[in-house]
Amino acid sequence: MIVAAMLSLSILPAIAGGNGNGVSKGLLGLNLEEVVTTLDASEITTSLGLPSLPVLNSIFELNNEILVQGPDIGLLRQLVKKIGGVSTHDLPLVNGIGIRVSDLQLAILKKMPGVISITENQPVFTSNALDHCLVYGSHVVDLTSNKIRWNLYNARDMQANAKQMTFTWPENLGNVRSVKLNGSTVYWSLFSRQNGELTLDAQDLRRKGNLDAFESATVELTFSRYKAGNYNQSDFSMNVEFSENCDRTLVKGYDTQANDNDSNSYFVNNIGADELHDQGITGKDVTVAVIDSGLWAQHQALNKNTKNRDRILAAYDAISDTEVNPNSMTDENSHGTHITGIIANSDHAVIDGKSRSFYRGVAPDANLVVVKAFYEDGHSTYLDALRGLQYIADNHQTHNIRVVNLSFGAPPRSNYWADPINQAVMGLWEKDIVVVTSAGNTGPKAMTIGVPANVPYVISVGAISDNYTQDNANDDTLLSFSSQGPTHEAFIKPDMVAPGGHMFSLANDDMYVPSKFPQYMVGDDRFIMSGTSQASGVVSGVVALMLQNDPSLSANDVKCRLMSSTTMAQVNGKLAYSPFQQGSGSVNAIKAVESTRTGCANNGMDIAADLSGEQHYMGAARKDANGNYYIKGFEFEVWEEAFMWDEAFMWDEAFMWDEAFMWDEAFMWDEAFMWDEAFMWDEAFMWDEAFMWDEAFMWDEAHMNQENFMLQE
Repeated sequence: MIVAAMLSLSILPAIAGGNGNGVSKGLLGLNLEEVVTTLDASEITTSLGLPSLPVLNSIFELNNEILVQGPDIGLLRQLVKKIGGVSTHDLPLVNGIGIRVSDLQLAILKKMPGVISITENQPVFTSNALDHCLVYGSHVVDLTSNKIRWNLYNARDMQANAKQMTFTWPENLGNVRSVKLNGSTVYWSLFSRQNGELTLDAQDLRRKGNLDAFESATVELTFSRYKAGNYNQSDFSMNVEFSENCDRTLVKGYDTQANDNDSNSYFVNNIGADELHDQGITGKDVTVAVIDSGLWAQHQALNKNTKNRDRILAAYDAISDTEVNPNSMTDENSHGTHITGIIANSDHAVIDGKSRSFYRGVAPDANLVVVKAFYEDGHSTYLDALRGLQYIADNHQTHNIRVVNLSFGAPPRSNYWADPINQAVMGLWEKDIVVVTSAGNTGPKAMTIGVPANVPYVISVGAISDNYTQDNANDDTLLSFSSQGPTHEAFIKPDMVAPGGHMFSLANDDMYVPSKFPQYMVGDDRFIMSGTSQASGVVSGVVALMLQNDPSLSANDVKCRLMSSTTMAQVNGKLAYSPFQQGSGSVNAIKAVESTRTGCANNGMDIAADLSGEQHYMGAARKDANGNYYIKGFEFEVWEEAFMWDEAFMWDEAFMWDEAFMWDEAFMWDEAFMWDEAFMWDEAFMWDEAFMWDEAFMWDEAHMNQENFMLQE
């Protein structure tokens, strides 16, 4: 009631001297120092007929966590103390502090729009592989005598109803005699001829095809001939279609990955990093920081490099604001361990029981700085994520941090330059730290790029799949969940794509995600996840290889060489996917390391001016009269391999935001400050079918592509 009363008042008694002037004269004409000097909180509450504001409220009343930003952190602390709030986070990287205040204190702070800015402490999430479907299949088929078995798991809290199952198998196995689901027969035939393919419809499955909430189920096929055990699991396929708009293809994996003794991660080979390892380019002397859920630091492949030397330089818990012994860092979720393993696993790859010369991680000799900012269930907050970013800024010179991997995101709630996490990320880029972010797993709709991937300066990565054919780049596909551009400010995102599906990396079954999906564990320490998070880890590893090869590269140089060395998927001379889906194309470690390109990224943009608020920018994306997105100035269909689009568009007067703009109480977009009608994006826009190619598109033959997909499109 008090909050509602205060927010309904259009005039607040003058904070400057108490002479009765309104906000427009008493506040907007003052600077922060004058406000702090003259503020009389007791006079404000008394004049409004409210209870006196105590200097220190009860800790139980301080139920609002917010970020306050202003020109001087010391003055911000004084202001918060004066009204009785509590400071929790020091964040000079964004000129702010995290605080806890009561409803009344928050109402007072919101009356200072010309002096400070306020951001609610919103949630942030790791870019998990779990999509809307949430029905998953095991990565390994059990092949015994004349039977194959495959496990399904419903991870949702509601029933999933199978309406069709399709199976294929080698014809030498004869015909399918029976299909069982959890021991109940859903199909049986003694004489039918199937020619290596069988489809069961809803009538066949009926009630026996239902999966209750969180239920596991085993699908078993029995063949007429006894040779199943002699085949590889890639010789079989299974597709299940559910009534809840959810399809699942049998997660075949690679045959050698089904062997507990083998451990090739495959994405290292597919991007060419294995060849670089043989040349001694392994990320040596380059430090990669990972802000995530922590690390299984006791695992030797993570705490030691290929020379068996310690390489975790520092570990920091941003949640508790404490330094941690590097080898004592833990990861209750598994996400941080999985991403870090993709970047830097130092174990040799093992194929057919033989150790190979290359490694399981992209940059196995990279040094590591680990920042835990995410809880066991994969969520964090703006303030804790910002504290993690602040730690990188404070320690990047001490530990030679050149790369930061951010496999997390949040929905955009403002322009890129107004978001505090984005401001921190831009601050790191300004310090010449290469920031690699996941594009997000909220595709396939357009305009689904999240924070901080929507920052135009940084490297944002989407996810592709090799379709389980490691030696055939021509059937690779864009993963359906990979977020797509353009951004709200018309920038072309993602910047590139990389492996993001059925990714083998490190974790253990005591961690939160593996405990929920035990069918994706392989042995004691390998786990399969999918997502743009994993794709981001691949690119972070490639950046470490580039910086070992040439430590003089600036952040903009790295982005330039990465993007100009990719190859775009195309069919018959036309793009298979738009640049808003695949960016500049698929990453290639060899070409990126060998590139000599400079001056082709972030041209025309001044990041210092952007941070200071002097100038902001818009991208080259536009939408035509038919609702299709295109790139201003480029109408041709095939893009040169080294082509880089111009990102430097200044905001003209028609697109400038009013300086007095304040977010409303709900921190939602204010309708009055949306784009000009002629430039308004249609949020419900779906890619026109004519603008996409059939899934059977072919990647250019010269293209080196990579990705391992497990948790399924």
